[in-house]
Formats: sequence, C-alpha cells, structure tokens
Amino acid sequence: MEHLNITFPEDLKEALDREAKRERTKRSTLIQKAVVVYLKLKRRKTTEDLLKEGYQEMIAESENVLRDFKNLDNESWDHAG
Repeated sequence: MEHLNITFPEDLKEALDREAKRERTKRSTLIQKAVVVYLKLKRRKTTEDLLKEGYQEMIAESENVLRDFKNLDNESWDHAG
C-alpha cells in the first residue's frame, strides 16, 4: 500500500475526523472509500454519456431511414397513379 501526503482545509479535516470517529474507522480508510465511490461515479457518468451519444446517433440514423422510406413510398404512389 502506498502512503500519500495530502492537505485538507481545516473544516474538511474536522468533518473527516468526525465521520471517521462516527464510523469507528481510520481517516485513511474513509478517504479510500470516498475515492472509490468518486471514481465509480465518474466511470458511470462517462458510460452514461457514451450511451446517450450512441442513442442520439441511433435516433438520427432512424430518422434518415424513415425519411428514405417516406421518399420511396411517395415515389411508389407517383408511379401507381
């Protein structure tokens, strides 16, 4: 396990100490848990952004296909009449 030297504002350090005491754990353990949660949230947001982008591309493609079929349908009616 690596050791890090980090600096916190006093109020954040105090809040961290209170929470560590409340959970009966070490400060470092609480910080490790917080970093894990943060990284999972970042990954999740990235995944959601990629999915959203993919869905938007699918919508655009579907609209193009629909427009193409509509044009073909109109051409069919023109030739039928």
